[in-house]
Amino acid sequence: MGFGPASAADAGAPWGPALLRFAVSLCLVLTGALVAGCGTDDGSTPEQDVRRDAKVIRQYFPELGAFEEVVWTGELLGDARAAVPGPSDFRVSGMVRLTASDTRRLRTEYTWQGAPGGPAVLAGIRPYVPGQAEWQTSDEFTATVTEGRYAGTFHVDFQKNTLVFDATNPRKKV
Repeated sequence: MGFGPASAADAGAPWGPALLRFAVSLCLVLTGALVAGCGTDDGSTPEQDVRRDAKVIRQYFPELGAFEEVVWTGELLGDARAAVPGPSDFRVSGMVRLTASDTRRLRTEYTWQGAPGGPAVLAGIRPYVPGQAEWQTSDEFTATVTEGRYAGTFHVDFQKNTLVFDATNPRKKV
């Protein structure tokens, strides 16, 4: 997903031009999805809002490694019609199919504990979250990924080489 150069208007923004460009891009995608859905019947599927482009997820979560597959979706939070323009919070959820080597790396580099109840994700991702999974979480891994700068959860099933993520306002790293 290509973003143009930062404009003078967003260069001094405290949330950073990359986050602003991601939020604007996400808003455009979601707006397109909403407009495309106008006038259709209720037979819409979650697949319409799900994306499969790995580049964006790798930029925000490089710690996941060279995963084989990703499905993800996002949404803007709050009232998009606010009278005062400004940055919008956004939430992104997804499921990643890890490579066998990344599964081994994550298992050995971090301390994991059982996570009864499983991950909470946006509705569009729920059909992709494996049932009957043995979910594990790691406070250490979460702290590494989020750098303590935003809220996020990361659930791994090592037997299925699957990682499910949910984050609010993640920051681009690469």
